[in-house]
Amino acid sequence: MRFEKYLTEKPIATKGWTKASIEKFGKTIGKSPGEEGFFKACVSRMKDEMGEKAEGFCASIKDYHYNSTYWRNKKSKKEVEKSVKKHPYKEK
Repeated sequence: MRFEKYLTEKPIATKGWTKASIEKFGKTIGKSPGEEGFFKACVSRMKDEMGEKAEGFCASIKDYHYNSTYWRNKKSKKEVEKSVKKHPYKEK
């Protein structure tokens, strides 16, 4: 089942994260949230601290970076760009 349609707002933003803090966090991981390999590196880094919640946290970081959940399960950067442009978060 695809959950993207149910995630219509920036969940990580409600916890006080901003574009600047996300980029700063990316530097601690060694990759920007838009770079290939960020998700895997993020989960690896956060697994000890967050356990099973690490994947959700790292996905939320990428969601905020892309302003959409539609980057998920995409194979190429071109697919990601097209999909997130078509399905951005709705602004409140």
